[in-house]
Amino acid sequence: MPLDQVVITYVRSSSWINVLLLRSMNLFQPVLVESPSVSELIEVSPNGFCWYEQNVEYRIMVNEVFDIGTKTNGGSVVEMQGSHVSFGLVLRRIRHRVLDELTINVKQGELPLRISPDVPCSLHCSNCANEIIGQRQYDQIREVPMTTMKPHNYFCPRNVYPSEEELYYGLNYLVVCFEVLGNGVTTTRGRRRVLCSRCKQCVGEIIGRDVGVQLYADTLRLVTSDSALEFKEIFGHVTPTQIMKRLMNDADTFDLEQTGLFLKAVRPDGQLQLLHMQMDTKQMHILRSELDVSDIVKPSADLSTEVDTSSESDMDMNLSDSSSSNSSAPETGNDKIATPPRPTTPKGTPPKTVQYVRMRGFRGCRVTYLFSGSDSDLIENHEVSMTWRERTRLLHISYTMMADLLGELNANENMLASLEKTSPPVKTYNPRHSYIIFEPDEEFYARQERFARIS
Repeated sequence: MPLDQVVITYVRSSSWINVLLLRSMNLFQPVLVESPSVSELIEVSPNGFCWYEQNVEYRIMVNEVFDIGTKTNGGSVVEMQGSHVSFGLVLRRIRHRVLDELTINVKQGELPLRISPDVPCSLHCSNCANEIIGQRQYDQIREVPMTTMKPHNYFCPRNVYPSEEELYYGLNYLVVCFEVLGNGVTTTRGRRRVLCSRCKQCVGEIIGRDVGVQLYADTLRLVTSDSALEFKEIFGHVTPTQIMKRLMNDADTFDLEQTGLFLKAVRPDGQLQLLHMQMDTKQMHILRSELDVSDIVKPSADLSTEVDTSSESDMDMNLSDSSSSNSSAPETGNDKIATPPRPTTPKGTPPKTVQYVRMRGFRGCRVTYLFSGSDSDLIENHEVSMTWRERTRLLHISYTMMADLLGELNANENMLASLEKTSPPVKTYNPRHSYIIFEPDEEFYARQERFARIS
């Protein structure tokens, strides 16, 4: 199985990196859970490391950012688990300025709101289609200036409150004037929550003393004047990165190194879901590369098969790739630090090809999370939830957002386990560990499309 992906994690202020080499596998064949541990030889030099697989030499170059510490001129023996090869490397020097320049900084994007000031619309309960706000047009539609899930911090009688012509919005919520609500709603005792008068679904809550109403976007559907009886979602899709960029503005600080979020969602069938997330605040860089066969440097067609097309020993791995086809530099073996000059390739054996792997930097964070997705989970994790309620405000997100966040966490927890050499994740009531990687929206959708094609 050839090398498919390379992942490197680096936590600011540390002096080492964790490396994971992912080998491709046939997705249509069952994957063996148990695999005997074997050793692999990785050649390491100050400016990178090498991996050999099926007559292809992969060169992972990190010299722009890191100087790797090496004790000898030989390779490092690492352990292979299944299809993954993981190991750690000590660093002699980190070029933080260059690392920051090579790391993609994803900015907070605009929310894809589907309500337009030019088109009258009405809002209905997503559960029973009961009309919550009758058809009307909003002259001013704007995002809540403070990027937060807590509009209570912005709207108050002394500061600002929405008029009947205004509509404010944030992640999974709308803020409107209390007066625009129709007969399709009722309030709970104490006038805290707003319920659909027909099915009693909670569609929002009152801000202050009738300063405004915060409506949960996932409990509502939109009907515009040009699409009679066509119920639409209020917001378009929001990627996990953009969800987290906004949610982390509301994270509660636990200590100097950790912040927390307590998220709530309701499944379409009414099932309550809770997600506790505890994020490390240490700045984390994740370097990764997905290999493409087009990157492989293939040997020239007019070269004799007797000629070894590989370059000098990759313990040197010069940046200029000054290798020649007749190179006879020493090679590193499993039992020797250096061997005599490499013999020529036997007749009939294809010459070795070389693939350089360039790493791209992303920011991310390490997450400890606990998800309650069923009644039994909620009962088992009740005490944890009560503790979190005492120190963390519960934030309402949509079921789609919850599913996207869980998909990202589930996808990356195996990667964390391999990188940090921890036990593989299993179904448990104990908190689990994963990564959130911040990537541009176009890359997220391109990756989803690629996975869909594979499936």
